[in-house]
Amino acid sequence: MAENDSPERSPLRLILLFLIVVFLPLAVGVYAAPRLVPKPQIGIARLNYEIDGFTTELLTAQLDYARQNPEVKGILLLINSPGGSAAYSEELYLNVLALREQMPVVASIDLLAASGAYYTAAAADEIYAKMTSAVGSIGVIASLPGAVFIEEEVLTTGPYKAFGGTRDASVRQIERAKFAFLQAIQNGRGQRLEVSLDYLSRAEIFTGVQALEFGMIDGLISNDEAIKRAAELAGVSDYDVVELFPLTFDDGDGALGSYQPPVIDMERLWAPPSNLAPGLYYRYLELPANR
Repeated sequence: MAENDSPERSPLRLILLFLIVVFLPLAVGVYAAPRLVPKPQIGIARLNYEIDGFTTELLTAQLDYARQNPEVKGILLLINSPGGSAAYSEELYLNVLALREQMPVVASIDLLAASGAYYTAAAADEIYAKMTSAVGSIGVIASLPGAVFIEEEVLTTGPYKAFGGTRDASVRQIERAKFAFLQAIQNGRGQRLEVSLDYLSRAEIFTGVQALEFGMIDGLISNDEAIKRAAELAGVSDYDVVELFPLTFDDGDGALGSYQPPVIDMERLWAPPSNLAPGLYYRYLELPANR
């Protein structure tokens, strides 16, 4: 038998050896790669309705989930909110600002981002809206303390212990809160802002078209386009879009795969606040026309 006809050097054996040594590991790698290295994700976090302790806790937990899971590369913050508590609005603003140190955050205003909701959005890298979205109401609402009086049966260690301060002091607190709000907008929008802070402090509500003209937002695009923009800022082209709410609060009952975002209740979204506790609020309040 000639040397070239040796079984060890036959073409069939060489092909089989090639398949085992090269193709099989490659196939295993292609199959295992998505399981070993998760696909990048763009997470959707939703801020719906009034900003209070409950909604702040929900959104904060979702932002924490994104921060702790390396597969999440960017965030779309989808907003439908009239604002709310000043303290909780500032909490969300600071949380979004901190998250930006790890990944890009794009805010998309769906129907309404007023007062504290826009305050929160100001922390994002970019803000987008629709043409008829309602944007603005930059200002503060607060109730003044009652008149100071003397109660002989109650002892206090200071003259304003029972009242919290004078009405004049409360007015100054409101002004400080307003300037903090305006400064957050200035910090977030920077040179993109095309209108003065004094004008914004009038607390008007603007359409998305007006907000774009004033530099309050970066464009008029759909939520899907805003997701793509978040991916571009994150530097990923092949990614999954995930809802962060079910991932954050999954209880293991199998509902994760069937999750559908709730439809916004328009009456609830635009309803005037009731029984507000004393304090400072960054919230849109539509007063009756006859007032």
